[in-house]
Amino acid sequence: MHKRVIITTFHTLIVSLLVIFSLTSCATSEETTRLARNISSTDADVSRLRNENNRRFAELAREDENIRKQLVNLSTAIDDKNEKIKIIFGKLDELEYQLRMYFNELKNELNSLKKSGVASPGSPPIQRPASDASNRDYETAYKDAFEAFQKKSYDEAIKKFSAFVEAHPGTPLAPNAIYWIGESYMSVKNYEKAILSFQELVDKYPKSEKVPRALLAQADAFNAVKDRKSSTTVLKKVIELFPKSEEAAIAERRLRN
Repeated sequence: MHKRVIITTFHTLIVSLLVIFSLTSCATSEETTRLARNISSTDADVSRLRNENNRRFAELAREDENIRKQLVNLSTAIDDKNEKIKIIFGKLDELEYQLRMYFNELKNELNSLKKSGVASPGSPPIQRPASDASNRDYETAYKDAFEAFQKKSYDEAIKKFSAFVEAHPGTPLAPNAIYWIGESYMSVKNYEKAILSFQELVDKYPKSEKVPRALLAQADAFNAVKDRKSSTTVLKKVIELFPKSEEAAIAERRLRN
């Protein structure tokens, strides 16, 4: 009797264990299936994010390329505009000089008339001073050099302007010629020689109207060779020496920027 009870209890225990094992196995199988589904869903999300990021990176790369092209085009347009401005300034200089020469000639003729009295109808025409011929000679030489600059033949312009300065150092156009030598060196990116040319103008002709612009250009040349300190010093010099000039206003804007 006692033995039968033990056997029955043991049998019940085994059945219970089998039921528990079966239930546990079912639970583990369901969790595994659910976990697999979650992993699959996560992989899909990661793949979708990766594709989205790749698409976005491609768009950013295209935008970056477009911006770079626009910057290059803008830089080219600015360079062209600067060249045109330089040429306009040169033409204004030439016109200003011609007007000044015309005024001086007219004044000389009027003075001659005052001294000699009004010429009679039969009297010979008043002769201009012999210096007028030499004036026309150096005017022609200057125009020839400036035409080379306008044509962007900068090496030729440097040679012709240099020859002009050597042949006509005391003429009113000598400071202009030195200035355009510096600008020609700037155009061929020989910034060291441009700096020296602008400094030559400042040293030899400190009262020339070209000095403020030469200093601004010299500051640009220093900036081009990464000498920020010298560039800043020159800009401050423009403001100090020519406080009411347009060049001083430009120098102030550059210092602020």
